[in-house]
Amino acid sequence: MREVKLFFILFVLFLLQGTVMQVFSPAWFGWHFSAIPHFVLIAILLIGLFYDRTRAVWYGLTFGFLIDVVYTNVLGVYAFCIALTGYLFSLLSRIFHLYLVVVVLIGILAAACLEFEVYGIYGLIGKAPEPLDHFLQWRLVPTLVLNGAFLILIFYPFRRMLVSMRSHKIDG
Repeated sequence: MREVKLFFILFVLFLLQGTVMQVFSPAWFGWHFSAIPHFVLIAILLIGLFYDRTRAVWYGLTFGFLIDVVYTNVLGVYAFCIALTGYLFSLLSRIFHLYLVVVVLIGILAAACLEFEVYGIYGLIGKAPEPLDHFLQWRLVPTLVLNGAFLILIFYPFRRMLVSMRSHKIDG
């Protein structure tokens, strides 16, 4: 039942990340930047840090593939990148104490890493939507701010749920 709850939360975040910027578009306010929500990545990172790294990778592959199917026209890029990023950054749980500030910094770095991975792969296949200087100025910084703010919002309740799930997994 706990796994179903976790899958449902990730599915809601998947739907939310596809609609939040349509509802709160920066263009409506006259701003010319684009912030890309990576809410699923942030949740998968927290799963890897506080619950189970292997499950985080599987969720990364599953929801990354869903992102590829629904939102992009190149299959496998997000599946690979989210799973890899979630795994690599969850390894930091062995090095650092996972306080809010540390996890927010890890989350921002993970979102930046995902953005560069996806931009690099799209650049290699000739589908990068914008030049690098435009990407850095008008997409990367707003994306990191948005995802950092989201991580701050969900950190305590999501961590509490994941730690509880981990303790039940060990007990039962």
